[in-house]
Amino acid sequence: MASAHQRGNPLIGSNFRVVNIHTFYPGALNVIWGGSSTNGRYWKKVKEGSDEVLQLVGVYWLEVSGKLLLSRFKPGATYRLYFRIKMIPEASGWDNYDVIFNLRLTGQRSKQKSIKLNTFRDGQWYNVPNPALEFTVPDKKTLDSQSNMALTFAMYEIECEDLKSGLVIESVRIEEVKN
Repeated sequence: MASAHQRGNPLIGSNFRVVNIHTFYPGALNVIWGGSSTNGRYWKKVKEGSDEVLQLVGVYWLEVSGKLLLSRFKPGATYRLYFRIKMIPEASGWDNYDVIFNLRLTGQRSKQKSIKLNTFRDGQWYNVPNPALEFTVPDKKTLDSQSNMALTFAMYEIECEDLKSGLVIESVRIEEVKN
């Protein structure tokens, strides 16, 4: 039986040369969830201007994640990662627990930030977490010797007590920090 979860295709809408910014649109993200469905749907893709975004219909827990090889980044450069999200005014279930944002480079400890999304219910777009998670790409020698080094990232809330709805995800962005 096919899974109702979304396995992301990181090639969707992405240009994977070594560049200053990488954008993961909803189709490039892994999305897993749990809970009772709302008419058989947990989330839906909707048009927002010219973009397709991911809107949460109703879940008890959620994880949105992705992965990218570090060879796609400039060696030695520092980058910041954030999720571009908004909460519709009717959003619910986000009051009691923090959402955790996680970033990890192969062979290194995870960096995490946690925030409550209930403060974003005004329908405006936000970059979260703010300040963004930052990481520095290893030097060229390290990257060349370990070609499978990767960046993995995730946003999750797994406390499972409240039915959550109203989160809209436009993208995940990774931008080079200019000194």
